[in-house]
Amino acid sequence: MNLRLWTLEIKDQVDLPEFKAFNLEVHSRRTLTKSGTKTVEAMVQSISSITHSYTVMPIISASGSLLSPLYIVLKETTATFDHGCRKVFRPVNIYIESSKSGKLIGTLNKFSMIFRKYEVYLLNTDRKNMPLLDSRTGHCPSQLEQYIPEDKEVKFITIPKKTTGFIQSLHIFGFRIWKNFVRTFSDNVILQEKDINLHSRSEIIKLQSLTHNQFSSPRFKNLFQYAWFKSSYLTTHPSEFQNSEDFCYYRNEKHISKCSICGRAAFMGCALCEEYFVFKIFIKKPLLYQLQSNNLKNLRFCSITRNV
Repeated sequence: MNLRLWTLEIKDQVDLPEFKAFNLEVHSRRTLTKSGTKTVEAMVQSISSITHSYTVMPIISASGSLLSPLYIVLKETTATFDHGCRKVFRPVNIYIESSKSGKLIGTLNKFSMIFRKYEVYLLNTDRKNMPLLDSRTGHCPSQLEQYIPEDKEVKFITIPKKTTGFIQSLHIFGFRIWKNFVRTFSDNVILQEKDINLHSRSEIIKLQSLTHNQFSSPRFKNLFQYAWFKSSYLTTHPSEFQNSEDFCYYRNEKHISKCSICGRAAFMGCALCEEYFVFKIFIKKPLLYQLQSNNLKNLRFCSITRNV
């Protein structure tokens, strides 16, 4: 099968799921100090949080769309959420599981787990779709076919072994951008001394929910299309796109932008509504959007008040 021709023909039906481990705290490993300094110090909220991790699994289509929800596996001592944890913040764009290591192992076996959960993948795809899978245990098409409902037509394509680093689109481009977004957010929290525990369960969920929310913007469709282009599935270079850090953290702006609600110095900008907001709005009152159509003008807040 000529996978390139398939991708060009049915971009909206070709999906790429892949998982990535994130440290509980993600920070830049670079900092400024005087030349010749032998010991360079940096600040984190918790030493253990930079060695322990959790897993996220985004799914992108060849058309550049980011599917929802985002699948997350958190690290829990007992591998399950206890009674007190069941009340944890659960945004609509996140599906949460847990394991002892925070990795996709055992019963949480890679793509097979989210494929079996209808509401995570199949519910959000067209009647016909073609997942592009790595050559990993749990990705065997024969094991997954039994979970395909009668109203869906699914064709599995497997990436050859030892080629992930060359032709897996998220590995080649997507994850680096995703991780940079999270890292910049975390560094700004430390720099501005915000009162937030970055490695706590709820804040991890909020941060990944926010990241997924921002990358779901039509503004970044060309970004994910470029990931497919760079891994040779698409032959046409996507139109020019703006880096998520440049827009959301206004890196190229000469002056600090002001919050659209309170007028104070903004923490970051929203890729969906193109407005800037203070930290409290983005985290304390998570942004939840209702997309009524594909038109950006129809995006609106549904959880933000102006009593900031």
